[in-house]
Amino acid sequence: MALIARMFVVIFAFAIAAVAAALVITIGFLPEIGDLSTAGGDPLPIKVLISLVTFFISGFALLPAMLVIAISEAFRLRSVIFWALAGCLIGLFCYYGMAGFFEVSRGPRRAFEVIAGAGIVAGLVYWALAGRKAGAWRASPSKIETK
Repeated sequence: MALIARMFVVIFAFAIAAVAAALVITIGFLPEIGDLSTAGGDPLPIKVLISLVTFFISGFALLPAMLVIAISEAFRLRSVIFWALAGCLIGLFCYYGMAGFFEVSRGPRRAFEVIAGAGIVAGLVYWALAGRKAGAWRASPSKIETK
């Protein structure tokens, strides 16, 4: 039963981490695409943009993130540094996997920095919600009683 509850926590934390990464990417690329927040005082364009970026992030990062989540649950990796580094590497892996999708006017270095920052933020958000208790659903070997 604890495993099923943990699966729901992982899915929820992944979704919130994808939204956090989308916020960082949207804010990071906003100077290139124009200031949508001043478009007549209507916040709808920025909300739509964040929703679309969240959709793409969750789609591209789902398999690499689930692989890292499974490894961390199996080995009880709970370090905040691990999750920040894993988020950064997953973000960069997905960025280079879809090379050319985020072409911006300032060159590839700006995009590299924004995507790495978004991955770090997503990793930290995931750690705060679910990663700091990775593997806790399993009973430790010392608590298992044999009869």
